[in-house]
Amino acid sequence: MRTPHRLALTALVAVLALAGCSGGSRTDDSAPATASPSSPSPPPASQPPSPPPPSATTETLTPTPTATSSTTPTPPPDPVMPALHSRTYEQARAELARAGVSTARLKPGAQHKDVTVPRDHDGWYICDTSPRPGAPVTAATTVTVRLARDFSDCTTSFNGYLHQENDPAHTP
Repeated sequence: MRTPHRLALTALVAVLALAGCSGGSRTDDSAPATASPSSPSPPPASQPPSPPPPSATTETLTPTPTATSSTTPTPPPDPVMPALHSRTYEQARAELARAGVSTARLKPGAQHKDVTVPRDHDGWYICDTSPRPGAPVTAATTVTVRLARDFSDCTTSFNGYLHQENDPAHTP
């Protein structure tokens, strides 16, 4: 049967190739080799040729630095939207500034359809935010906060209206 012979031959070739790659026994290549004055003898056939001296290969192989690794710094990550629920508008502005979000992109709005947010709304409470807490806030993101005069009004809603009599679907 020829399969075991081929397998044995392949294994033998693989072992010899690996032995040749590892360099076998190391010799001191820094001292010059001296030939005997008599006739030079050829190297034995069982030993693979010795690798070139280390100094010959390391001097020519120097790594070149890549231009992108040192010239382009990585941009800082986008700030994350903080949790602002139940804080006043004034507290929310301070929290956004601490988180690194531009307060110029902050847009107030009423939580209810029948409420108008006054010009001075620093003491009003935040019921909802967009984007949600934990979401990244890019430079182009508009931060919208929904405000109510009293924090208890955040959970009160009649189809989006604060007062039930303002809801068009309400029948008295």
